[in-house]
Amino acid sequence: MGDKCQELARVMPLGHRIDYKKKYEQVETVGDWLRLLKDPAFNWTECMLALSNYKPGDYTFEKIGEVNGDWIFSTDNLSLKASEKLEGNKNVDISEISLLKANNFDYGYKEYRGDELANKIAEALGFTDYKVAINVQEPGSMKNLHCDSLNGWYKDIEKLSDMPLDKSLKQPKGMKNLHRIFVALTDWQPGWMWQFGTDHWCNWKKGDVIKFDWRNVPHSTANAGYSTRSILKITGTSDFVEKNKNFNIAI
Repeated sequence: MGDKCQELARVMPLGHRIDYKKKYEQVETVGDWLRLLKDPAFNWTECMLALSNYKPGDYTFEKIGEVNGDWIFSTDNLSLKASEKLEGNKNVDISEISLLKANNFDYGYKEYRGDELANKIAEALGFTDYKVAINVQEPGSMKNLHCDSLNGWYKDIEKLSDMPLDKSLKQPKGMKNLHRIFVALTDWQPGWMWQFGTDHWCNWKKGDVIKFDWRNVPHSTANAGYSTRSILKITGTSDFVEKNKNFNIAI
């Protein structure tokens, strides 16, 4: 599959000091998982990469539709939830900090709470039990390579804490399939980089909607351009997203 694919496969294992698969198998509930993330001896980033089943050439992401209309995104009046700094960042678990600092990373972007537009898009896409976040990445910022665990979503949906965790699906047992999608809030600009596995997302248009294999695909982003990049992230369940592709929704 090419030298670059093989190189990615080689760098994913990070010389684990902990048998993360064994540690993960000991988790019984969502609450157990959240408590493990607070253990400073545990490394969340290494763990999720170790649990990934991704191989170069596997499915990574796809555009599934568009959200159109005369809406215009603005950062005015947004409420900041998390800055790019690691110190005091409620989005950063103790189990992440040492690896990030050792490799000169900060959080990688600013996260703002969803506004009226964000919630309107999520509801138009049929999401329930969802969390919306607006990720704003300024020039010179980058998000480290990682795999998702949806821990931020778990924290915001309080009813999940005591639910048993389906460790093969990495979500609460008995729930509908969980999706994480991204919606472009502006047109792509040169210098905005987004990598999923060995694939790259670029040239997007405002309103483009993509989904990806959040359970397995390592991904990272960077802004080497000269304008701020804003993306809407939606996490939750949606029968519409589960069943539809190539849709065009106007809001």
